[in-house]
Amino acid sequence: MGKKQTFVGFELDAVSIRGARLSMEQRGKGGQPEWRLLTAEEVTGDLFEDAQALVALKKLKEKLGVQTGDRVSICLGGKAVYAVQMDVRRLPDNEMAGMLKLELRKSMPFEASAASFDYQFLPVGEDHPKDAGIPVMVSAAANSFLNRYVSLYDRAGLRPYHVDVLPISIANAFWASKAGAAAKPEDTHLILHVGSDVCTLVIDGGKSPFFTRSFSFNIGQAIGSAGAAGEGGAGIPDILLQMNVLSSEITKSVTYYKNTYQGGAVSTITVMGNHASHPAFDALGQKMGYEVQTVETAGAVLAVKPPEAGKYDLAVTLAMQAA
Repeated sequence: MGKKQTFVGFELDAVSIRGARLSMEQRGKGGQPEWRLLTAEEVTGDLFEDAQALVALKKLKEKLGVQTGDRVSICLGGKAVYAVQMDVRRLPDNEMAGMLKLELRKSMPFEASAASFDYQFLPVGEDHPKDAGIPVMVSAAANSFLNRYVSLYDRAGLRPYHVDVLPISIANAFWASKAGAAAKPEDTHLILHVGSDVCTLVIDGGKSPFFTRSFSFNIGQAIGSAGAAGEGGAGIPDILLQMNVLSSEITKSVTYYKNTYQGGAVSTITVMGNHASHPAFDALGQKMGYEVQTVETAGAVLAVKPPEAGKYDLAVTLAMQAA
């Protein structure tokens, strides 16, 4: 019986913050770790300003029962983060960062000289040509944005051990879920993360290059308003309007992807986020000709009471990433 460790993942946006606290126990030497979901909680409010976000973080820390020795993992989203897959010539570690920074200057939406980078080489098959480029996943965050949020968590007594960017966290949550484990590697997968006012689309697959795009939408707010209105029907036209716009943007993204990269067949769209189980997304799938599914990352961990599908999957996966 191995030693138990505890890990916490946080997902924060302008109107809510969700957290998941997990324990992990290593089963024997070289055995697979056993994950157990201890608790998943949410705090809502107007969190746009740092002062309100700090109060919410402290409240969520108390609700989750975070302790001093817990490893904390967070993700950053928005226009000040960037993620891309590219093929590069493998260089020594002391030269890779400089080369990637030069390459990213061509496409990054913010200044590369004032950003922090991380990268990870992706696996290739034995038949991969030795003189061909190696695929690498690169993430970047503007230093001012990164420092602001790391400081925010620090002041709440939650020193981040692991920091990721939202698009890569979304892909990790998909592959950690039952849906991801059962997915055929040759398929191209559409993953849609629904935030309060931003939807992030990720396209990924075992043989398909990573691609991401974000859309500024208030679909989360529209769904929340409709739910609060009960049976009155208020907010439903807003949902339908946002879904039509969202469908158009996803279609344009998929078309661009297919024209730019070599991807496999697309048959499903996986939705995660605070409103992932809302029936409006079934209608979105029917309109686009895709089967809609939600992720169940919590199904990959032991849980007395599994949380709502899609809602805490990012937080659960982030906690696992801190191991």
